[in-house]
Amino acid sequence: MDFFVAYHAADQDSAEWVGQRLQDEGYSVELQSYDYWARSSMILEMFAVSAIADATIALLSPYFLAENLDRPEWQAAYAQDPAGTQGILLPVRVRECDVEEALPGVRFVDLVGLGEEEAREALLEGIRERS
Repeated sequence: MDFFVAYHAADQDSAEWVGQRLQDEGYSVELQSYDYWARSSMILEMFAVSAIADATIALLSPYFLAENLDRPEWQAAYAQDPAGTQGILLPVRVRECDVEEALPGVRFVDLVGLGEEEAREALLEGIRERS
């Protein structure tokens, strides 16, 4: 699998948008909203999937930074690529938030304030840069 997308529930629309753009480009993508909500061991399954994914995309927002930084599916990728420079972790900012305060030194793709086509190009460029 190419990408696992980690996000806060408040950012589900953004996660589905990112997932669809990646699928349109031929990538395989796993999102919790597609595959895990109905399962009783959702957290364990997401951790396992994130560990076998080529890369984890973390959708950064105030919600994610406040509540998701200690989740295992995010931590698996962060532990392997803490600066987001090796292609294992691809942080993508989808809402205004202070990434530097929460994750000092982490490189991220910024989609905030971009139109749909600009955001798609920025996302795909961010993936190409880390591949």
